[in-house]
Amino acid sequence: MGRLFWKLFAALFVAFFSTGVLVGSVVAWQHSLPHWIEASYDAAHTSDVCATPPCAPVVSPAESQSTPSPALTSGERPSAASPTAGFLFWSLSPQVYSLIFALSSLFAGLFAWAISQPVRLMLGHLKSAAETTVVTPVRPMLSPSHAEFTELGEAYDAIALRLQNMVKSQSKMLHHVSHELRSPLARIQMAVGLLMQNPKKLPTAIERIELEALRMDRMIAELLEIFRFESGMQALQMTAVNLNSLLSVIVSDSQFEREEAKLQLHLPESSIWVNGQSELLQRAIENVVRNALKYGPQSGWVNIRLHQNEQTAEAVLEIEDEGKGVPDHELEHIFKPFVRGSHTAMIEGHGIGLALTKQMIEAHGGFIQAVNLHPVGFMVRIHLPLCPSTPDSSTADNQA
Repeated sequence: MGRLFWKLFAALFVAFFSTGVLVGSVVAWQHSLPHWIEASYDAAHTSDVCATPPCAPVVSPAESQSTPSPALTSGERPSAASPTAGFLFWSLSPQVYSLIFALSSLFAGLFAWAISQPVRLMLGHLKSAAETTVVTPVRPMLSPSHAEFTELGEAYDAIALRLQNMVKSQSKMLHHVSHELRSPLARIQMAVGLLMQNPKKLPTAIERIELEALRMDRMIAELLEIFRFESGMQALQMTAVNLNSLLSVIVSDSQFEREEAKLQLHLPESSIWVNGQSELLQRAIENVVRNALKYGPQSGWVNIRLHQNEQTAEAVLEIEDEGKGVPDHELEHIFKPFVRGSHTAMIEGHGIGLALTKQMIEAHGGFIQAVNLHPVGFMVRIHLPLCPSTPDSSTADNQA
């Protein structure tokens, strides 16, 4: 059965047995109480009537009652002088003690098994989860009558499933990282080999080695940042952010980086404010804008629209390009690390930018989605909760 069962059984048995003996004593005492009251009344009445010595002797209650109480070991009733003494020193019959012992053992065993069995079941699943990566749900094995243990089993299954998904995700990420690092490492080895064959190519080789090292450093930094967001280690410094001003800065920076970029920014007349960390929001939106410029046609336009949804109290940002988009079955996967659309396989990239953007937007309480436009085009829509209160003028000036 296990140590837990026997510990519970001993504790419950003592409690049930003690309660049974106490209840039996109270019942027996209450059974004898009317006899004590009658005897006391007869004694008091006799003392009042018999004023002379020749009065007949008073018969005691024990002598007047020929049938003793069945709950007593002997056939005597407690003294009429003190009913409390009869209760305190009451002696139950062996048959009553045997009945109490049997019932206490039965109920203690049932309750101990009902408590220890779900605990032992969950302990076994915890041990199996520690030894293997395959976790078996424990909730279906628990009886619906155990409401508390059922909730505990559901919580355990949720945690086990999340840990299992995290392990799979980390294994998959390590596989992708090792695959993505092979390419820059191979190019570095080629540059070193060319340099050894022809020392005159030293500037070109050094430039290539530096470029590949920067790419690896940027990829590793982005992966670490995704991990911090997924694990909840990234603490946000929330302030009121003016999206109108933030988008104007992003468009200005993008046009400075690429003079040929064709960007159209559509902003509402009034400023839209959200709670968030300005630097992270800027990086998240910049990733989407850069992707639109990168994967869209060179002569195509990128439209950026910002509006406010009063019903859902959200700021909605839409970034459209005139590219081919991605197949419909890939839309919900492009926000995962190292996942890229099949139409963009020939364009340089690691597939981390959108995954990082998704983590940043969700950390601010929003969400992001991708939609294919018809007949041609691709749109990324970002939803962010609005700031509960509009900042004052001084704050607005500082944000602008």
